[in-house]
Formats: sequence, C-alpha cells, structure tokens
Amino acid sequence: MFTQANTALPQRHPHPAVEVRNRRHLAEGIKRLHTEVTDVARPGRSRNAILAQLPEEQYAKLAGALQPVELTLGLELSQPNEVIEYAYFPETGLISTDALTRSGDMIEIDVVGREGFAGLPALYDQPQMSHAVIVQCSGYGHRIKTSILRDVFLEGGELRRLVHNFSYLQLVQITQSVLCNRLHDVEARLARWLLTSANRMESDNIHLTQEFLAQMLGVQRSTLTVAAGELQRTGSIEYSRGKITISNRPLLKKSACECYEIVDSAYRRLLKRDADGNLYYV
Repeated sequence: MFTQANTALPQRHPHPAVEVRNRRHLAEGIKRLHTEVTDVARPGRSRNAILAQLPEEQYAKLAGALQPVELTLGLELSQPNEVIEYAYFPETGLISTDALTRSGDMIEIDVVGREGFAGLPALYDQPQMSHAVIVQCSGYGHRIKTSILRDVFLEGGELRRLVHNFSYLQLVQITQSVLCNRLHDVEARLARWLLTSANRMESDNIHLTQEFLAQMLGVQRSTLTVAAGELQRTGSIEYSRGKITISNRPLLKKSACECYEIVDSAYRRLLKRDADGNLYYV
C-alpha cells in the first residue's frame, strides 16, 4: 500500500494564480464539463493521444473510471511529497511540472499537452511526486485514479508502449531544460518556451500573466518584461494583458535557442498527425 511521507517541504507561499481553492474548482469543473467533453471528443474516446490510441479492449478497462475535469489556470494537481491520487489526461490546455525551492521559488522543467498526461511516476511504482504539477494554461480533459491506470499499465500491451514513448519525450524535454536554464539568456529561453507551449496546445494564443510566466522561467518580472518587449519589437509576438500571440513563428524561431529544435525534433519523430488532425505515436 502506498503511504504518504512523514516529511514535507516547509509551507510555501501560494502561487498568485491559485487563490481560489483548487478542490472547489475541480468539483465544479467536473459537473459543468461532463456534457461538453463528451460532445467535443471523438465518439467514445478522448482527444488525448494516448487514450485515443488504445485498442478497444484496453480502453474499456479505463473508460468507466475516466472523469471529465476542467483544468483551470493555476490549479495544483499535485505537490512534492504528496501521494499522486489521480493521473490527468489533458485534451486542451497545458500542464506544467515545476521544481520548487524551500522558499517557494519555482522553475518549470517540462510541459504536457494532449500528447501525454500528468502523474507518470505513479506508473513506475513511485507514488509521490518530487515536484509540483500545476495547470499552466486552462483547458479540459479527464482524470483517473492512478491505481486503476497502473494496473492496466502493468498488463503491458499498447498502453505500456505509449507510456514508454511519452516517458522518453519527457526525459528529452527535462534534460534539455537543465542546459537551457543554465546557459541561455532570457530572451532565447522565452522564445523557446512560447514555441514549445504553443506546440503542445496547438494554438498560437497563450493566456497567462507576465508574473506567472516569469515564475515558470525562474526570472524577475522586470527581466521578463524586457525580453518580451524585445520579441514584440521585432514582430515575433504580440502581447496584451494576459494574452501572448505568436504573430511570426519563423522570426520567433530565430530568437529561440537550439534547445527548441532539439526537443521539437524528438516530438516530430515520435508523434504524427492523421488526416483528421488526431495525434498518434508511431
């Protein structure tokens, strides 16, 4: 039986975007989106690439336990030293994994869109997260008890293959983030982040505050403002309060560091898109 650790990081200051209690948001979102998610997804399936690609037999073992859920900006899905109760499969929006300091500072180490899910360690017999997992851009999806998902994962088959492919992409992203955060300037990192997030969300419009973005990059807000201003001056992006739009993708790529192309090439190699726009792992 999984048990929660007796020790935890000291209480950190809550993220500015997380001021309304998360559990209330979660409960309201589940009720409100039950019909919406069913209508948007392909008949009987989620838009999430992993869930959509499962063979009928495996999917049937999960379907009854999948719960539609609203992913609101700043919603904390798990915290360090907390048991991972649910895995979250986004269909829209963006989920971020963030490393925290004892003082409450954070920096993003990877993002997940509908190509994957949050809660991966639980499938590898690691019931607790070492990092924080929060919703970076609002959307919707499904959640499922990790105990149920793990049982089906351990049976092998297509779910295991898909999870292993997704795990590899996470490893590429996280390891490249270490180099990027250490060696590259803020403007290049910001360009990389915007391109990566837009790819995972499949949209060039990103809704979030400068303060939130500064925390994701681990920089002061004033530093981020200068970098964003330079990208806007060159015509790469347009920024208005709470919304960033990529207006010239080729130009933004020129400002991004090499890390973007290294990670993106791994995603392009393993993830393809069919004629209907559905993502699938090769």
